[in-house]
Amino acid sequence: MKTKLSLILGGLLLLSQAAMAQTAPTITVSATVPSAQGLQLTVTPVNATSNVAGTPVVGGASADFGSLTFNSTLGIYTATNYYTVAIGTTGGAGTPVVNVTYAEGSGTACPNIAAGLSSTLGCLGTKATATFATVPSTGIPVVASSLGKKRLIDLTGTAGELAAANIPAGSYELVYLGIWTGSQTSPADPSNGKPFTNLDAGGTYQGTLTFTAVTL
Repeated sequence: MKTKLSLILGGLLLLSQAAMAQTAPTITVSATVPSAQGLQLTVTPVNATSNVAGTPVVGGASADFGSLTFNSTLGIYTATNYYTVAIGTTGGAGTPVVNVTYAEGSGTACPNIAAGLSSTLGCLGTKATATFATVPSTGIPVVASSLGKKRLIDLTGTAGELAAANIPAGSYELVYLGIWTGSQTSPADPSNGKPFTNLDAGGTYQGTLTFTAVTL
């Protein structure tokens, strides 16, 4: 009788252990990274001679080339600084696809037209450039994107939009803004651009760059 009871208890123990093995609990381990909610621009002046960067302005809303200097050898006006505009995100992570467009200033924002000079001299959009680049997750090297260098006036429609497939994960886009000088150093200034010369009217030339998130 004892043997039978032992066998029964042993069987129940084995069944209990099997049941415990089959119902072992699990937990799900997870972490949520918040998605980007918008764009954030960081605007940095860079000395055009030394390439030494100045103080970056997070959320910067202007790139003022200031008072230009006449280069008597070249017969054109040049700027002390150029600018970099780093395109980042706010509110979370993400590699955004951004479309950059330009709108020429009107009225006194184009002194050439305001002074009654020939419109062939152009406004800021024909005399300033944007060079598009991509900064990898390692930070170096900065690589020129397929968009290349363009006159600001040519940034219409999707001309300033880099395809998502060309933006590696973890990288971000960088835009260099400069005054057209006719430089042939790669990437060369667009051949259809114009310099500021003594033929231009004095005054402040202005326009607006708009950065629109296509995807975040």
